[in-house]
Amino acid sequence: MTGVLFVIVAVVAPLSALLHERAGTVRMSERHHSHHDTYVVPASFTRSITLAMLFMSALGLLLALFCKAHVLFARPLVVLGFSDAFVLTCFVMRWVLCRYRVSTFRDCMAVTPFVGREVWVRYDQIERLVWSGLRMESGFRTLDVWVDGHRAVRLRGIVDVEQIIMSVDRFDLLPRTA
Repeated sequence: MTGVLFVIVAVVAPLSALLHERAGTVRMSERHHSHHDTYVVPASFTRSITLAMLFMSALGLLLALFCKAHVLFARPLVVLGFSDAFVLTCFVMRWVLCRYRVSTFRDCMAVTPFVGREVWVRYDQIERLVWSGLRMESGFRTLDVWVDGHRAVRLRGIVDVEQIIMSVDRFDLLPRTA
């Protein structure tokens, strides 16, 4: 029974992510709208996670079959358990990444973080912007937005932080490099 559950996980999780990619429900960054711009994690990144899930799932199923046929000397449930752990971790990571969104409006921004509720920040209330963390693929680091003496929101470097800063239009707040 456990083996059947492992096989179901190995098939269903990557296929559901693939169907989500193929159905066109992958969000795209919407820029230059009359009243807002929306920035999301690039589809190429989430697609890469989906492909890694598909590859690891197929590899796990194939290796488990080899173990069951005594070509390899390991227990099939151990091999499937390992590959399923990878697939489920990627599935959750993909779901969390697809949730992240920054919408900029004329006078405020709305940030939907990886986990938690949406946060609204008015541009005129921002005290400072501070770079933090390591540089991302986009060339930018994470940007912390401070309001009322505490960090109100963190803009992750995986989205187009430069365009978001331009939308804020408060050049007195531009972060300085060390």
